[in-house]
Amino acid sequence: MVVVAVAMLLGLSRPAAADSYTVLNLGTDNGRGIYGIDTAGDVVVWGGTGCGYSTPTCYTTYANGVATSDTSIAPSLIFDDGSPCSSSPAGFNVSKSVCNNGWIGFGALFYPGAGPIGLYTGSGSYLDYLRGGTADQVFLNSIGDFAWDDGQNDYIYVAIRTPPPTFGALSFPETQEFVPADPSPEPSSLVLAGTGLVLFVAAVRRKASRRPIPYS
Repeated sequence: MVVVAVAMLLGLSRPAAADSYTVLNLGTDNGRGIYGIDTAGDVVVWGGTGCGYSTPTCYTTYANGVATSDTSIAPSLIFDDGSPCSSSPAGFNVSKSVCNNGWIGFGALFYPGAGPIGLYTGSGSYLDYLRGGTADQVFLNSIGDFAWDDGQNDYIYVAIRTPPPTFGALSFPETQEFVPADPSPEPSSLVLAGTGLVLFVAAVRRKASRRPIPYS
């Protein structure tokens, strides 16, 4: 029964879970801008300060929203910035967009009868509204992490994509022991039960063959 139940669960169709995003503030964009994003979602921001007075440009690398290094030379990361989209999602008045590996990130302007102004990202027909603001710079890597410069609010942001768990990612033991709900009797138990049954039948026959004792 346990094996059958597991097989039925494996065969059931599951609704697709949506992606989620963690939006991180990378600081002001005053005198700063995005240099690029890499395949791991790390964002490099350039600025005029941070590396000393003798350095006109400083590059700061952010990992999960935290500045990890400052250098006067652009880091040699594997940048994965995406490219301008050839078309815009239907129904959206797009200000600036970027596409990469089936993903899209863009800023939407105000227009009557539609969604709110702000930043969107997603894949295919599934789009997520991230927050309000504008898209002065947009960068998108191949796994769906989206970085942008919001000139309206004067901040730089990155949205780190968190994919939903898949059933195939769950781990199961390679070998499992299943105990039947109604185990078959062992051979020794069968012999014992058979011997008892034979003795019982013989006793009944002896009792039936006795002649009744007449009362005087």
